Amino acid sequence: MLKIFLTTIFSFLFLLGLTAQNIQVKNSGFGKGENAIILLDSGYSKYNENFELIFTHTTKIEILKEAGLSWAKVMIPYSDEDSLIFIQGQTYNLDENRSLLIDSLSTSDIESEKDNGFIKNYFELPNAKVGSIVEYSYQIKIKDWQQLNTWYFQNDIPALKSTYTTEVPNYLLFYKYLEGSISLSDFNRRTVKKIISNKQTDVLIEDFVMDSVPAYVEEEDVPGGDYFISKLKFKLAEYTLPRNNTEFLLPQNYEELAYNWAGSPFFRDVYRRSSYLQPTVDKIYHPDLLKLDVIRGFYFFMRNNFTVDFSFNDKSLEEAFNARRGTPQQINMLLTKLLNQSGLDAYLVALSSMDNRPTYPDNPYFELFNAYISLVRLNGKNYLLDASNKNLLFNMLPPNYITNGGLVISEDAPGFIPLDFNFEDKEFITGNFTITDSASIVGDYEVKREGYAVYAFDSRFLNSNRSYNDYLIETIFENMDWNIKKHEIKDEFDENKELKEYLSFEKPADSIAKNYMEIKPVIFNEFPENPLKADERQNPVTLYTPYIRKASFTYTLPDGWQVLRYPENKSIALEDGKGKFLYEYRKVENAIKISYTIDYDQVIYMPDEYSMIKTFFQEISDALSQEIIIIR
Repeated sequence: MLKIFLTTIFSFLFLLGLTAQNIQVKNSGFGKGENAIILLDSGYSKYNENFELIFTHTTKIEILKEAGLSWAKVMIPYSDEDSLIFIQGQTYNLDENRSLLIDSLSTSDIESEKDNGFIKNYFELPNAKVGSIVEYSYQIKIKDWQQLNTWYFQNDIPALKSTYTTEVPNYLLFYKYLEGSISLSDFNRRTVKKIISNKQTDVLIEDFVMDSVPAYVEEEDVPGGDYFISKLKFKLAEYTLPRNNTEFLLPQNYEELAYNWAGSPFFRDVYRRSSYLQPTVDKIYHPDLLKLDVIRGFYFFMRNNFTVDFSFNDKSLEEAFNARRGTPQQINMLLTKLLNQSGLDAYLVALSSMDNRPTYPDNPYFELFNAYISLVRLNGKNYLLDASNKNLLFNMLPPNYITNGGLVISEDAPGFIPLDFNFEDKEFITGNFTITDSASIVGDYEVKREGYAVYAFDSRFLNSNRSYNDYLIETIFENMDWNIKKHEIKDEFDENKELKEYLSFEKPADSIAKNYMEIKPVIFNEFPENPLKADERQNPVTLYTPYIRKASFTYTLPDGWQVLRYPENKSIALEDGKGKFLYEYRKVENAIKISYTIDYDQVIYMPDEYSMIKTFFQEISDALSQEIIIIR
């Protein structure tokens, strides 16, 4: 992972006592084992007397190991439209008599290059070694006075203290967004009077502080990309410069944002009739049809006939419709137009996918939204449709689209609607097998997939012009020691799609010796090991969809053989009814019956729930990996 540059916010730092800092760090377990630790990262953003935006940034780091010396090598980037005021740097060491030695950075040691509209300054702090404390400061005048940069409290190494202070005249209103899972340790706000542009002005000073900030850890299945890196973002919402009218840049709430969007020429077209759509409307709509069937007809027409093509981003909806291709947003805008033109109550909905941002901040934030779907209301029920994904079922959204809510773009009914899972990742599995004297397993395996299990199966095997037949061939080659007698996939529709897979085969027992067999009864075990391997978790983990597995396997024993070891029955329930797992066996005459159920409906688990869900999956893995041992 590249270092999260500490160059976005800048401040002035008073020197702390070197010895006191060493005592503070070494007497604490915080940062133990790290290559380096940030002792203080301090930023300051202010408007000076000339109404110029000045950023100052100072960072002080202790080098703890040889590998930590990379933190003495610094790169400071800034826009070539901005102006660098100064760069300073020092290295602090103690000699054998515990006297303080200070080596200062020379301006001749700073190299600069221009790259893609940015100026990059490189330097290495002098005489840095293990045990050194390095410090650098710089100050930049920002040309765009409307841009308060993002401040990262969290970095690739831990920070003992991270502070950011802003001084903003009272005629500027910034919305603030604190992202990540760490709360502020302290926050102070005060108003002072200062002379800005030759006028006495009330200035709001705000101090944001985080103590003992752990290093950010990259982890799998984190919803929201970099959302959980602890940081503070700013968006200028409105301003009233002296002797000028107020300029409103952002709406006051999301309802206002949705209303304004609906009235803009770009989105207004969704709610207007268009002659180029009418022939299609006349073909699909019929007054004798049930309204739900009409909705299905338009959805499947768009889903099955339109291809995602991002090169159409700058083309009109009419061009996209005639070409039968467009961006996902254009495809769902056209679906909404068709539904509206047929007299149905349909809207375009903006949402933030889970890999963009999992939660909504308090203040309107344009960049929050990265996806658009269609909503149609019928008899008080919302149907949410995404016609851009051919593997989705009717009234199904991609799993990563289902977050806190979607914003209805409408002048009549703007606002948020909840987004819920209408489907689960559901499979029902049965297997009937006979164990032979020759140590082979012969029988039939059947799995019925519903909901997101169908979506996941189709997404995996039907992309890139691959077919079910390709999957069948791959399955055979994955099991070269299996004698595959029959393998087929059947699609079935009953309200929504079902997919059934049949497999008849003969395979060897898992372990064989004279008069001895080991058999793993669970065929195609989805949990051969715990998918959650880390000891602890810094970020939330997402499991993407509610999940149900119900399986039943029957193994008929050969004559003259007896069971040496049965599997153990196991059960575990997550707290508050979030999930359950049940595994049990029964001996019925000359057969062993194994059944299990896995069922959970919570898909996002916070760090303090990680141990619970990890234990849950460990129990599942241990149970499903059990063996039956028989002897003769």
